[in-house]
Amino acid sequence: MYPYEKKYDHVVTVEVDGHVATITLDSAENLNRLGEQLIDELGAALDQIHWDPEIRVAILRGEGPVSFGPGDLSIIATKLAKDLPTGRQVMFEIAGLIKKMYTIPVPIIGIADGQCLGGGANLLLSSDLVIASKNAVFHELFVNYSLSPDTGGLWALQRLIGPMKAKYLSMLGEPIGAATALEYGMVLEVVEPDQTLARAQELAAKIAAKSPVGVGHVKQISNRLHDYTLDTYFQVEGDYLCLGALSADFKETNIAAAQQRAPEYVGH
Repeated sequence: MYPYEKKYDHVVTVEVDGHVATITLDSAENLNRLGEQLIDELGAALDQIHWDPEIRVAILRGEGPVSFGPGDLSIIATKLAKDLPTGRQVMFEIAGLIKKMYTIPVPIIGIADGQCLGGGANLLLSSDLVIASKNAVFHELFVNYSLSPDTGGLWALQRLIGPMKAKYLSMLGEPIGAATALEYGMVLEVVEPDQTLARAQELAAKIAAKSPVGVGHVKQISNRLHDYTLDTYFQVEGDYLCLGALSADFKETNIAAAQQRAPEYVGH
């Protein structure tokens, strides 16, 4: 990350309970804006869960009524509007953060409790699964500022809901509620406002009980499908299947079945 002014003691926290890490955007007074410090600290949190062999699932959430805030307009005004090289440097950092979301093998369950605005909404949509509160709001507001979506927004939206609906949301710049997001396919489930974290933890526990090898391969294959021709896909499918069959977890699955016990996965 390039040098920047650190305005808060911290804006992201990480709590680990067994095999599950909960990453919380903890800057409610700043609407959890996607500023330089948040980008830096969230990137470090993703590195932590990636390289900790005990962490098998991550939950991503935000404190306050704005779960995932928009980008910092002051950065846009002072850096993106300064010149192209400076703007590209900022966008390079944002792109690196989103690429981590997609490429680390640890699955990420995002929680939409409240408002998810602009770049923050797109950050959330980079999660592997999204649980939304009935009160959640999603707002691709960029066009209202004469801007196009950032934080991988159009890429994520077109994968999730198709080109036409992605353009519809981005061109109109109007908010949608949780029910519409569910109908479109942007979220997995909609639950009562006080049940989002519990539901995410329930899903995380179920996924964490599976082999990290198999789960990680599912994520890695799925998130690169747009890169594949059909021939390439079958080659990748075969390669990952062979890697799974060569893993200690696969051997443990067979041993556990023979001994009539639950497998104890090691993640490799």
